[in-house]
Amino acid sequence: MSATTKNNYKATFILDLRESEDDSAKVLADLNEILKSIGAEPSDSEDLGMREFARAADRRFTQGHYVEIYFEATSEVPATLNEKLKLDKRVNRIFTQSV
Repeated sequence: MSATTKNNYKATFILDLRESEDDSAKVLADLNEILKSIGAEPSDSEDLGMREFARAADRRFTQGHYVEIYFEATSEVPATLNEKLKLDKRVNRIFTQSV
């Protein structure tokens, strides 16, 4: 029997809610559900609020809503998460790091 090793991760999301009717709490709940559906176990989440970008790539988008989620999962989950959220217009950027 092989035991699957689970690692602890922190994912930071920059949300673009300009064209969405959803608020950050709704998107945070959706992200937790997506993590559960791909095999992760979300433990804690934090809404960091609106923050200005140090360098804005788009002059019409100079600030974003930051959200952090801590979760435990196998090593394949971060790549699967990026692939799953690639077409979600509410998520601008995803940073996943091992904790």
